[in-house]
Amino acid sequence: MTENGEGNEQEKSRKSVKEGLLLKQTSSFQRWKRRYFKLRGRTLYYAKDSKSLIFDEVDLSDASVAETSTKNINNSFTVITPFRKLMLCAESRKEMEDWISALKSVQKWETYEASQFNMEHFSGMHNWYACSHARPTFCNVCREALPGVTSHGLSCEVCKFKAHKRCAVRSTNNCKWTTLASIGNDIIEDEDGVSMPHQWLEGNLPVSAKCVVCDRNCGSVRRLQDWRCLWCKAIVHNSCKEQLGKVCPLGQCKVSIIPPTALNSIDSDGFWKATSPSCSSPLLVMVNSKSGDNQGVKFLRRFKQLLNPAQVFDLMNGGPQLGLRLFQKFETFRILVCGGDGSVGWVLSELDKLSLHKQCQLGVLPLGTGNDLARVLGWGGLCDDDAQLLQILEKLERATTKMLDRWSVMTYEVPTKQTPAIITQYADSVATHLTKILDSDKHSDVISSAKFLCGTVNDFVGEVGKAYERATENKEEADAMAKKCAMLNEKLDSLVKALSEDANAQLVPSGSISPDESDSDQSRPFRSREQLMLRANSLKKALRQIIDQAEKGHSSLDSTYTHSTCLFHRQCTEKCVMNNYFGIGLDAKISLEFNNKRDEHPKKCSSRTKNMMWYGVLGTKELVQKTYKNLEQRVQLECDGVPMSLPSLQGLAVLNIPSYAGGINFWGGTKEDNNFGAPSFDDKKLEVVAVFGSMQMAMSRVINLQHHRIAQCRQVKITILGDEGVPVQVDGEAWIQPPGIVQIVHKNRAPMLTRDRVSKCDTSLIREVANTHKVVEQELAHSVNASAAVLSEAFPSKPSSPEVTRTLLLLDC
Repeated sequence: MTENGEGNEQEKSRKSVKEGLLLKQTSSFQRWKRRYFKLRGRTLYYAKDSKSLIFDEVDLSDASVAETSTKNINNSFTVITPFRKLMLCAESRKEMEDWISALKSVQKWETYEASQFNMEHFSGMHNWYACSHARPTFCNVCREALPGVTSHGLSCEVCKFKAHKRCAVRSTNNCKWTTLASIGNDIIEDEDGVSMPHQWLEGNLPVSAKCVVCDRNCGSVRRLQDWRCLWCKAIVHNSCKEQLGKVCPLGQCKVSIIPPTALNSIDSDGFWKATSPSCSSPLLVMVNSKSGDNQGVKFLRRFKQLLNPAQVFDLMNGGPQLGLRLFQKFETFRILVCGGDGSVGWVLSELDKLSLHKQCQLGVLPLGTGNDLARVLGWGGLCDDDAQLLQILEKLERATTKMLDRWSVMTYEVPTKQTPAIITQYADSVATHLTKILDSDKHSDVISSAKFLCGTVNDFVGEVGKAYERATENKEEADAMAKKCAMLNEKLDSLVKALSEDANAQLVPSGSISPDESDSDQSRPFRSREQLMLRANSLKKALRQIIDQAEKGHSSLDSTYTHSTCLFHRQCTEKCVMNNYFGIGLDAKISLEFNNKRDEHPKKCSSRTKNMMWYGVLGTKELVQKTYKNLEQRVQLECDGVPMSLPSLQGLAVLNIPSYAGGINFWGGTKEDNNFGAPSFDDKKLEVVAVFGSMQMAMSRVINLQHHRIAQCRQVKITILGDEGVPVQVDGEAWIQPPGIVQIVHKNRAPMLTRDRVSKCDTSLIREVANTHKVVEQELAHSVNASAAVLSEAFPSKPSSPEVTRTLLLLDC
């Protein structure tokens, strides 16, 4: 901390590089307090809030930044200077990474601009995180041992460079190379051009390390000695190093690695300039760091260690655009998306925008919840072990290509139904005059309002009658409307007649007698206000029936017009693109409720097991509620233009792939039969099935049901009737679709990398399948227990229904 001076005043006058709220750890009992931080020049300022007049300062001239741990669940990082250590915590991982990037940038560049690149990849700067080691480890800067029994210190997440916290500032920017310029003087040039040299890192070798030259043990637990290549992973003794060839073969991942010698620079358009023919089909890796209970962070680091860091991108830090734009000039390249089905759809949509489908193929590493697309492509339902990445890259290099059909979900929404202006106008006029008749004490006002009322109602009845005769083709409806209009006229005449008779009479309250009972036979008849109100209310009721009938006729006519002319006179718009499946009704409601719960309580839906549990709970609730029972009365289905007769159901599912909701074969088979062909994701056909309830969806996990098949077609049209919207979902993303039309038509085809089927003797696959079944059984057991708890809370005094009991027993089995 320093005193404010003239130099600092000049520093403060600069524009803030970055500012915002962070949690700061205090020295008292390690408590956290919220503080407002500003990064200006090479100084970090912080105070209680943004309006504070006095800010504390931290000089960043000789500072380093590190994440606080490997997993780093709380998104914390440490700013280390020669004089102090500042531990900070951000609200999200992206916010933390933005702060780390900004803090690093001010050490190398005078100004920091939020560019489309993560510049630390191209600067050689280390990406520190605090960690402990199980064996003696040595600092690569001062060569002394890291302190403590567990050798606590800093480690670079990419190259594994080790350092004391005090030494990190003095470390050279020699992290893993990314481009030709980063290699520097180590570059190898000969008659054949530029070659890739080894990039050596000294010491801290594995226990079982052996020299590739003499095949003897390497490394030491007493000091920093011997070498390891960051690219080919070769390990050599100090004495054997000169005997090894200077050109690096790049190791087992050679096909997937983009060597730094192949990336000369980034041109003015923002594309890589490829300079080496050896990189014929580079691999672009995109990782969703939030997928798999934040397991994506671990995979992100591991891929940077195995490949060139410049070919690995975090989808949560800039999306797919940056990586795709950098690789756009390559004639062909492969993409590996590490995440769930949503991440895959995100990347495919960006490929649509850039028109890159013809020059790239896409593979999937499943890290999400359902991972249905990864299942049908042969990559399994889940990958949670980053130690398998080397084998996965090898399988990706041997993968074959199949085309994935992609579908446009087109929507047209019926305009909001409004009462016609003529109905509103007459209804307001009638209400005004009736109020005057009932409330006024002046007979002249009453008679005047009655006359206006008579004319208004006569005009209204005439207009409605004419419009209804013109609009309706049903003679019975027209006759019914005519009778109602005649009845309304009779009631109006009765009210007007009564008012005329009483025009000169004295109105007395109900139950009272006339002023002169002896002359009652000669006086005018008296009417009580209650009697007049009865006649007026009777008139209002008759008028309301006419208005309701008119609105109903108008609505019906609007509906008929909309449904018959939408496709011909109005253009539907593309709502989204479907890769896996579309759902409407029951399953979409469950997805919508889950998405809402995840948005409200992210920590409750932070892992695959928790997500599966919540789906089970929400599905079990629908066993009792049956929110969309008789959905067939609210929707109409057409397949290839043919109207389909629907049974009593709670939902519809339109399938592009034979895996649904986390591995269910909802079509009920994979082979051709007498009625339908074999389902496939590259036949330009969709499979349409009925959803009868949660129990059917649960049974489909263990039994191939087929009685719910509706059609196999090339185009689907669903009409939503009525005034209320219905939940729909596409690939797990749900929303409420208003009344109107949803149409699913073929969009394009995307080349996908698929894993070939292996023989029965592949024991690794058998082991993988067994482990997957074990995980599914555990998840189902958790879901059953959670569902039973929810039901017992919802119905504490009632025993479970037979249907619920059967479902829970089936799930438990």
